[in-house]
Amino acid sequence: MAVNVEAWRFGAPVAGYAWRVEGAKANLLLMHGYGEYATRYVAEYNRLIPALNKAGISVFAFDANGHGASPGPRGATDMKQAVHHHQMAREALALESKAPLLLFGHSLGGLITAASVAGKPAGVQAVVLSAPALQIELNPVLKTLAGLIAAIAPAARLTPPLEAEAISRDEAVVEAYRNNPDVITKPPAARLGATAVSVLETAWTKFSAWKAPVLIIHGDADRLTPIEGSQRFFETIGVSDKTLDVFEGGYHELLNDTERDRALAVILSWLERHLP
Repeated sequence: MAVNVEAWRFGAPVAGYAWRVEGAKANLLLMHGYGEYATRYVAEYNRLIPALNKAGISVFAFDANGHGASPGPRGATDMKQAVHHHQMAREALALESKAPLLLFGHSLGGLITAASVAGKPAGVQAVVLSAPALQIELNPVLKTLAGLIAAIAPAARLTPPLEAEAISRDEAVVEAYRNNPDVITKPPAARLGATAVSVLETAWTKFSAWKAPVLIIHGDADRLTPIEGSQRFFETIGVSDKTLDVFEGGYHELLNDTERDRALAVILSWLERHLP
């Protein structure tokens, strides 16, 4: 299915995109992960955006600061700002349309999405989190110093480079990722790391009050975002309509992994069941 993209402005100084369908059953706000960008979900991730359009869902997204076509030092996103921009995008969609609002977030975008909902829970029909970064593993010394380093040298890199082989068991996907000039393969900058820790700590204080229906998909062989974060989130949130679908042997990008078709089917069928 061919999809048409248009620029989308919602008040934040970032690159925004809209893939609209006429008579949409719902609007979905998609949030990409670290090092990537929104339009990667058109041709990759099992063509998630075209699949959503085919299902009658309009898709909206933006590149976080420091990613894709948005301004800012590469990989040095201020996560507090990213969460604020996500909430701005939600508010803009609520003003634009009365259609139900769905949310999808992958990896770091899963953290942004979850923190956005935890901070402002109203107006969300349903949420899908793909391998969300809900547990950040830093050694205690680095965690203590992250804020100071971020203030002095926000673009400094404190962790090893990302392991491209960990995104998928499909070698073609890994090779395409390595050769994509628009993907950031360097580790996150200090500013991103420090603000992500702060955002996550605040969000955990609010997750017990979570009320939106949620689907979480996570591979149990994910080496980039620990599945334990998703498991703890699932156990903590205060809503009965919740599903945690664990993919045995699954790597980080489940929609680009060897069980991509099952992952897409799980997402689409769950969303369909959660539309009014």
